[in-house]
Amino acid sequence: MQHSSTNPLSPLHPSNPGHALKSYVSGTPDLLVEKTVNSSFHGTPDLDHWLRENAISTIVICGITTNHCCETTARIGGNLGYTVYFAVDATHTFDRADLEGGTISAEELSRISAINLNDEFATIVRSRDLLNH
Repeated sequence: MQHSSTNPLSPLHPSNPGHALKSYVSGTPDLLVEKTVNSSFHGTPDLDHWLRENAISTIVICGITTNHCCETTARIGGNLGYTVYFAVDATHTFDRADLEGGTISAEELSRISAINLNDEFATIVRSRDLLNH
């Protein structure tokens, strides 16, 4: 997945360095979805179509940001009938301002995302558990 923001000021806009895939992402992907919104299911090419065409019914969610793109993709994946594993320790988010002028830590936001998704849209897992199977 590659997020291509439509906002020229965003670090994820195609004209900015933050848009590039990280250097440790190497090789040729089986599929590279370019998206402009949170969900990986709303991009080009169509992820749902590709997964079904390839008889893939289980997905693992990782990446950034935990409480935006990852959580949204997990919710839609679950709604579409996929078995969704949410590798919470393989996601990342950032501290956010709350509505009262305080701050909610990235750790707390990740915990809340896991609580929101667990047993409703996804199964929350740790990377080590996935790698041990």
